[in-house]
Amino acid sequence: MKDIELFSMCEHHLLPFIGKCHVAYIPNGRVLGLSKIARIADMFARRLQIQENLTTQIANAIQKVTGASGVAVFIEAKHLCMMMRGVSKQNSKMVTSCMLGDFKESSDRRNAFMSLIK
Repeated sequence: MKDIELFSMCEHHLLPFIGKCHVAYIPNGRVLGLSKIARIADMFARRLQIQENLTTQIANAIQKVTGASGVAVFIEAKHLCMMMRGVSKQNSKMVTSCMLGDFKESSDRRNAFMSLIK
């Protein structure tokens, strides 16, 4: 699933970050409805959060619920702390990823995922 809109609040600066989440998983018997993937992303994003942890929490939750043989999560977001404070960089984005199982072990699967989200 690509381009899941999300927003969260940075626990360091108490300012929002806004971005997109991309998720892939390789089913191993159980599948999720598309809306459930977005709900998982929202569930973790609604907390005070840092993007690195958010990415990992989404991947681990999907892995736990589905027993997937591989999970990939990629988040790209603009942080208002970068845009409003200090350096004032309006066009910078932070990107984070978490690869589990087959996506971590196989560069072919990882590359396929990355090419689909670009």
